[in-house]
Amino acid sequence: MSGWRPWVLVGLGGAVGAVARVLLAEAWGTEAGVLAVNLAGALALGVLDAVWRGRRPLALAFWGTGVLGGFTTVSAWAVLMAGSWAWFWSGPVLLAAGVLLAALGLQVGAVLRGRGGDPAVGGAGGVR
Repeated sequence: MSGWRPWVLVGLGGAVGAVARVLLAEAWGTEAGVLAVNLAGALALGVLDAVWRGRRPLALAFWGTGVLGGFTTVSAWAVLMAGSWAWFWSGPVLLAAGVLLAALGLQVGAVLRGRGGDPAVGGAGGVR
C-alpha cells in the first residue's frame, strides 16, 4: 500500500480514536476507562485484522491503525500507575489480557471472514 491515502486515513482515524478514548475515560472514570479502552481495543483490532488483512488495506489503515491505535493507550495506563505499587502487577496483567483478547479477536475474525464466502484466515484451525 503506497501513496498518500493510507497516511491521511491513519491520521484521521487516530484523531477519532483519541477523542473517543478521552470521552470514554472521562465518562467511566480515568482508570476504568483507560483499562476498558485498552482491552476492548485489543479485541477489536484482532477481529479487524483477521477479517480485513490482505483484503481491505485502506479500511484496516483507518479503523485498525488509526482509530484503534488512537483509542488504545498503554502509556496513559503507565502514567496512571506511576507512583503506585499497582504498576507492579497491573502492567503485566494488562499486557497479558490484551494479548489474550487480541488472540480471541483473531479467532472471531477468522470465523466472520469464513462466513463471508472466503475460507477462514489460515484455513481450518489457524488464523494465519
